[in-house]
Amino acid sequence: MARNRSLMVMTLILCAVTAAVYYRAAFFPFCVIDDTDYVIGNAYIREGLSLNAIKWAFTTFHASNWHPLTWLSLLTDSQLLGMNPMGFHVTNVVFHILTTALLFLLLNRMTGALWRSALVAALFALHPLHVESVAWITERKDVLSSFFWMLTLLFYTGYVKQGGRGRYCASLAAFALGLMAKPMLVTMPGVLLLLDFWPLQRLRLSGAKTPGEAGPVPVGTGKLLSEKLPFLALSVLSSVVTIYAQKLGDAIAPLEKVSALDRAGNSLQSYLLYLENLLVPHDLAIFYQLAPASIWKAGGALLLFCGMLLLAWEKRTACPYLLTGLLWYLVTLLPVIGLIQVGAQAMADRYSYIPSIGLFVIASWGGGDLAARFPKLRQAVIAAGAAAVLSYGIGTCLQLSYWKDNVTLFSHALAVTQVESSLAHARMGLAYAAEGRPDLAVPEFQEALRIDPESSSVHLRLGIALARLGRMAEAVDHFRAELRVRPQLQEGHYDLALALHKTGQLPEAIAEYKAALALEPDDTSCHDNLGLALLQQGNFDEAIQHFGEELRLNPALKQASINLQFALSQKNRSAR
Repeated sequence: MARNRSLMVMTLILCAVTAAVYYRAAFFPFCVIDDTDYVIGNAYIREGLSLNAIKWAFTTFHASNWHPLTWLSLLTDSQLLGMNPMGFHVTNVVFHILTTALLFLLLNRMTGALWRSALVAALFALHPLHVESVAWITERKDVLSSFFWMLTLLFYTGYVKQGGRGRYCASLAAFALGLMAKPMLVTMPGVLLLLDFWPLQRLRLSGAKTPGEAGPVPVGTGKLLSEKLPFLALSVLSSVVTIYAQKLGDAIAPLEKVSALDRAGNSLQSYLLYLENLLVPHDLAIFYQLAPASIWKAGGALLLFCGMLLLAWEKRTACPYLLTGLLWYLVTLLPVIGLIQVGAQAMADRYSYIPSIGLFVIASWGGGDLAARFPKLRQAVIAAGAAAVLSYGIGTCLQLSYWKDNVTLFSHALAVTQVESSLAHARMGLAYAAEGRPDLAVPEFQEALRIDPESSSVHLRLGIALARLGRMAEAVDHFRAELRVRPQLQEGHYDLALALHKTGQLPEAIAEYKAALALEPDDTSCHDNLGLALLQQGNFDEAIQHFGEELRLNPALKQASINLQFALSQKNRSAR
């Protein structure tokens, strides 16, 4: 009874402290990177929960991913809380709190070590490296999938300790839901085997306990592996779908652009940098530019991790948490470490969300063993644990402060990365544009193009900023430059059409509006502006057709109804 009370109190304390640190995130704006794609510029999310939107969530490869559960959670926020960023941010924070609580309950259930489990959960909750996953609405997929990751492990632990097909099926179902939130969870089968070794003690390695000694009786390797086959099947299926979605969106960098050697080198360096930032977080940014790998750093990282693995193997009997914790870190990072290079980033803070747990387990259980072996160090170990939690909490508060607005966020990223990055300047330009400051956005976009004339989307964004400043001729040039690289970009055709329309080049504008509609026939704004251009040209029949289509797509558009009536009256007048 007393233990249950301690468990409940500790859970409430963890939740309260996490909420106290992260409550400020509720007042942050949308991020100009990806939040536009995921929320504010996404017509389906703005629509809220509807049969059409739910069907889209399960069938789309939008944003180069298939994660219907993430889309459903964002749709639910939009339906219940509207398009205020506060609602989306609060949901992210709530899932982070729930995941923290589940992590604590999971470790306590597996090991019975209350304080060690609490320390791991506190480090997870308050580490600055996790701010990106919580404060960025787009990373809903991170906190949501991790919630189901913890549920999967909790149900699996219940199955191991109490048996029952229902618990096993619940674990498998939770895993499937997690994959539908973010496919990074594909390493789950390997993690389950690690937990079978320690702390569940179902898998005995050479040199470990034998039956008859204290501890659970090991399970046959064949049974352990067969248990994982359904999990493995889901992982393989998710991997195939994810690779297909990312290839469809041209998100995977070809070998000609990033060589296999550079990928391997960057992966080793990233493993080391994640480790460094988990121990002593510093210079954290929303983006780290991919650069050629240093053979010396990569080689040093390889030697370090080989040495760590060798030590963990040697200590697998006395300190089994070393092997489980280290392999948890290495294995769960594999899908995002860069061997399959997606995007232009070398690494990302958000990728450490689940992998960090392995290292926190090593620190907590290692500290506990040290205190048990050397009682005189007990107070020092407790003080070190408390200091780590406090310092990480302060670091998280500081890191959160950079997310208060887009200009602060990207100014900080430019300052700490100190790399001449086209993408960093482009994002700085987007931040200024989002705040209605195109005069400051234009130089940033121009700097991005100076560094990399082929920067994706920068011509488009520069064109939009120039158009807002009334510099239409320059805007037209940049829209056309973007379309030469990406002729299937609907937004490019539409923005070019608007610029041509405003300068009175009606035939060219109409052609671009039609090109945009050919790529996205349900764009009501495009139908409306094309209708207005056709009206100006005196083509009443076609204008009426487009205003009518606009109303068919959205009958609530009052201006479309007014435009349609005006077009009909103009047609009747011309016929007299």
